[in-house]
Amino acid sequence: MASGSARVYDLSAARPDDWFEEVLKQSKDFEKACELIGRNTLGLALIAGARIVSLTANPHSQDLTTVEFSIGRDSTVRQVPLPEFREMIGQYLLAPLHNCSLPDDPDVETLQAHIGGRYMLEASLFYVQPLELRYELGLSEVMLEFNELRHVLALEDFRDVIDERVRSELGLDRRDDVAIDLTIVDQAEQANALGNWGATIVMLSPWLTPISMLLRTGEAESLNEDVHGRLSVSLELLGTAYANMGELEAANEVLRLGVQWAGESGKAGNLFLTLARASVAGENHGEAIGLLRRAIRLGVEERDALTLLAQSLTARDQNLAAMVCTERARKLGAEVGELDAVRTELQTRLGDPWHRFQAWMSDAE
Repeated sequence: MASGSARVYDLSAARPDDWFEEVLKQSKDFEKACELIGRNTLGLALIAGARIVSLTANPHSQDLTTVEFSIGRDSTVRQVPLPEFREMIGQYLLAPLHNCSLPDDPDVETLQAHIGGRYMLEASLFYVQPLELRYELGLSEVMLEFNELRHVLALEDFRDVIDERVRSELGLDRRDDVAIDLTIVDQAEQANALGNWGATIVMLSPWLTPISMLLRTGEAESLNEDVHGRLSVSLELLGTAYANMGELEAANEVLRLGVQWAGESGKAGNLFLTLARASVAGENHGEAIGLLRRAIRLGVEERDALTLLAQSLTARDQNLAAMVCTERARKLGAEVGELDAVRTELQTRLGDPWHRFQAWMSDAE
């Protein structure tokens, strides 16, 4: 399908969705193999063309498990320890791929070949969904969805991300930190402080897919505390930048990823507060109320959260609760200007009963 000078192709028919799940249904032997060598190792072995003859498990160490197999066009059966088996798979899957041209009206097989057949299979294995291929002036971009977030990557960048995932799964590139220059977080903080939201988006948006993949596979737990904290901050900065650019949908997606990443850590409260701000800006007040209450429980500055909470409660006609929030926020030193409009509106709504309630409270004190 054409869009201006660009050609855009829907990849729904080209995606080999659930191919690995279908393979597992064929035999209980595949399920047993998953238990012995790991789900993704087995999936990658099949993509590489490995034919596993037998597995001999070692009760003391998975690395001492041996694999008997042949691979590719070579029918020779060999038996090697599991780590060596993984290395051989990697040699097949990380070899440079010949780029196929893209005619004006490609069929499904041609689209798969242009992106790379093995990359389509690997993407499905890692729960990555390529949605569209955009081709313009000889350059290809892939729109993909991962962990409920959408990203657009140049085709080579898409392949690089998947290759990194393959290396990680096969243990070929063990690192303590992710391949992200954390000094960029400092630059993004400066950009946000200056209101240069576009710069922050340019700097940090390429991180979304790698961070999403780390979270999906559980590797976030292996990162040291400092790296984990800085990546949480990066998602807050990026979500804030999107919100200030008016891209509220993108802001919500990024901040929700940040909330998942932060868990119940000290960073989570700030992320909930930032996400709530985006929800208030988007007039999603019911959602914002829950987010703000969660942020308060996680220890954010109560006066900041209460000001927003009063706005959302007012929008939902929960007038008395909103007024209580404004009063509490004033006592905690919140900016009076931010509360005045809400308080005036609430006084009009509540009328004389509110004044009588205030008088009663004064007498009680």
